[in-house]
Amino acid sequence: MYLVAGLGMTGQSVLRYFEAQGETCLAFDTRADLDIGTLKNCFPSIEFAAGKLPSEWIDQFETIVLSPGIAQAEPWVASLRAAGKQVIGDIELFARAVGVPVIAITGSNGKSTVTTLTGLALKAAGYSVAVGGNIGAPVLDLLLDEVEYDIYVLELSSFQLETTYSLQTIAATVLNISEDHMDRYNELEDYIQAKTKVFENSELAVLPEGFSTQGLIHQAQIVYFGLGEEFVTSSQQYGITHINNQAWFVCGQTPIVAVACMALQGKHHQLNALAMMALCQPLNIDFKCFENVLSNFKGLAHRTQLTARFQDVDWINDSKGTNVGATLTAIESLGGQATGKLILLAGGVGKEADFSPLKPAMAQFGRHTILFGQDQQLLADALEDLPMTRVTTLEQAVELAGQLAQAGDCVLFSPACASFDQFKHYAHRGEVFGQYVQQFIARCEQTL
Repeated sequence: MYLVAGLGMTGQSVLRYFEAQGETCLAFDTRADLDIGTLKNCFPSIEFAAGKLPSEWIDQFETIVLSPGIAQAEPWVASLRAAGKQVIGDIELFARAVGVPVIAITGSNGKSTVTTLTGLALKAAGYSVAVGGNIGAPVLDLLLDEVEYDIYVLELSSFQLETTYSLQTIAATVLNISEDHMDRYNELEDYIQAKTKVFENSELAVLPEGFSTQGLIHQAQIVYFGLGEEFVTSSQQYGITHINNQAWFVCGQTPIVAVACMALQGKHHQLNALAMMALCQPLNIDFKCFENVLSNFKGLAHRTQLTARFQDVDWINDSKGTNVGATLTAIESLGGQATGKLILLAGGVGKEADFSPLKPAMAQFGRHTILFGQDQQLLADALEDLPMTRVTTLEQAVELAGQLAQAGDCVLFSPACASFDQFKHYAHRGEVFGQYVQQFIARCEQTL
C-alpha cells in the first residue's frame, strides 16, 4: 500500500491516478487546518488524515508518494525512510507507467519557456504532444487523458527530481544553474545534484556552454548550446553564426533558422530557442517548424510580459522571476533595450538566497529599487548605497514607481523572491500587479 503525503495539486493527481488503477492508498497532509471534507467526498474509499500521521498507519504502507513541496529532510519523512519506507514522487510513478518517448527540461530559469517552445515545435511537426509536470497539468493527469500521445514534454523542478529514479528520456537538459531554494538545500552542490539527476537515463544530454559534466553523464550523447563567439566548431554545438551578414541559428555548419525571424529578441530568448532546437534533435524536425514557432511565440504570462505602456514608460510583469538568476536576466535584458533607466520592484520570500549579484546590474541599468514584502531587508543589505525605497505592500510599490518613472524608463516587476508572504502564488502576484498598474494609470488619466 502507498501513503500519499501532501494533498495539493500533485497529491490530488496521485489520488486520481491510484483510483483509476484500482490501487489502495492512505492520504495525509501536514497542514492541520486543511479542510479534507471535500477530498473525502471526492475519494470516499480513501482514508484521510491531517496534521499528524496516525501511528497505526505506519505498518500499513511500504511506499510514500511525497509531494514536491515536502522535503525529505522533514523529521517525520526521515524517520520513515530510516525505518525502511521507500520515498518516491509522482514523476517516478509516471516513469514506471509511460510507454512513449519523454523529453525532460529543468534548470533555474527559462524551463517553462523552453518546455512550451519544445511542445509547440513538436506539435507543428505533427506529433500528438502532452506538456506538463511543473507547468500545466500534473503528469499523472496526462497519463489518464483519453488521448494517445506520441511524446511527453516535461518541465521538472529539483524537488520533483529528488524523488525520481527511473525516468528514461530521449533528450534532457539542465538549462542553467543559479542559486535557488537555499532554504531547502544545505549548499549549492546539493541543488546541482538534484537538477542533474535528469541525465541519469537520458539518450541525449543538452547542456549550456561551459557546463561541467564531470561525473554526471555516463552514457548519453552530449550536445551543447551557447552564444559565445567562435563557440560553434562541431555538429555537437548549437549556436549563432553570421552567414552573408545575417545571424543564423546553426548546428555545426548547418543553418537552421534566421535569428531575425524571432518575435522575441534578446540573448535569453536566443538561448531558449537554441535549447529547444537541440532537445528536438532526436526527432529530425523540419526547420520550418522551428521558424513557425519562433516567429509566433510572444512569451509566457508573468515572464517579462508588457503589462502597459503609459507616457513613454513600460510596465513589465516578471512575477515568474522568483529567484536571483531570473531577475538578473530580466534586468540585463531590459536594461540593455530601454532608452531610459529601470525601476525595479522586488521582494517577498527570499529562500535564503544571495542577492548580491543584483547590485552591479542595478548600478548599471537602474534608476531606483523599490522593496516590499517579508525579506526586503535582505535585498536592501545587498543593494546598499544604491537608490532605493522600502514599502510594505506591492500597491505602495507601484504607486511610488509611477511617481519616479521618467520618459523612456521601464518599471520592472521582478521580485527575485517567492510570493507566499502576500500572495497565493507567482501568477496571483502578477495579476495583482497588473491591476495596480491599471488603477494607477486610470488615476493619472483622470488628472490629465
